[in-house]
Amino acid sequence: MRLFYLVLISFCFSVGTCFSTERNTFIGMPDSHLNFNNQNQFYHQPNIGQDSVVIKLAENRLIIENLPKDDILEIYNIMGVKVYNRRINAGTNEYILSLPKGYYILKIGKLTKKIAIR
Repeated sequence: MRLFYLVLISFCFSVGTCFSTERNTFIGMPDSHLNFNNQNQFYHQPNIGQDSVVIKLAENRLIIENLPKDDILEIYNIMGVKVYNRRINAGTNEYILSLPKGYYILKIGKLTKKIAIR
């Protein structure tokens, strides 16, 4: 289990993606893939124009759009501890997260994203 945490943490740091509050962007990710608005909200849309999963985070609401099939949503803190787990339905759904402010790793099937709850 300790090896899993080390791999997870090293993955987070190896991609060179860090959150910068001054610029409201993620460093190391192309701007076309990550979009912000003025209300501390962001969404990730990797393949614009195709049917792809869209993840939106607005304060404590997580919105997942275009999920092709039912799957499991898992959220890990930066130490690699699973803090949230639930089955999610295909299509578009909204979930209320009651997690403390911080950085998390969101996993849906093979899709893995880093999120910041502020």
